[in-house]
Amino acid sequence: MAFRTGCDAIWCRGFSLSLEGEALEWFDALPNGSIGDFKSLGDMFKNQFAACRTQDSMVVDLMNLKQGKDESLKVFMDRYQKTVRQVRGLSVELALQYVMPALRPNPFKDSVCRTPPKTMEELRQRAADEMLVEEMKQNYQREAQEAKAERTDRKREG
Repeated sequence: MAFRTGCDAIWCRGFSLSLEGEALEWFDALPNGSIGDFKSLGDMFKNQFAACRTQDSMVVDLMNLKQGKDESLKVFMDRYQKTVRQVRGLSVELALQYVMPALRPNPFKDSVCRTPPKTMEELRQRAADEMLVEEMKQNYQREAQEAKAERTDRKREG
């Protein structure tokens, strides 16, 4: 619907026709006479619903995504998947293509290079499997450090 008029009252009424749900309820609850002009209505609307606005990412954001030096695979994959969801119209093939250069060198990246995943679900599952391995290694290292500390303490005591 297009309005070819400079009349703010018509613009404001037309704006209300584009609303539904919570936005329409908000508009209907505005006190009579609270809208000065179309610009102020727009400002009021933006202020009310600014938190609901989603920020779309672009493919370049995905291309620039890199796993940090000390970033766990879990934290990186959460960030990667969030970025993928925010890129409108992104094909699965392109999303999968950009994961490999984003990963730092590690066994998971080697696995993805040898056998690229065909679906996002396959990528998620393989990453989840690798996360379990990472977690087991961290637990083993922590237990080994604790055992070493206990041995050192016993030597000092004895």
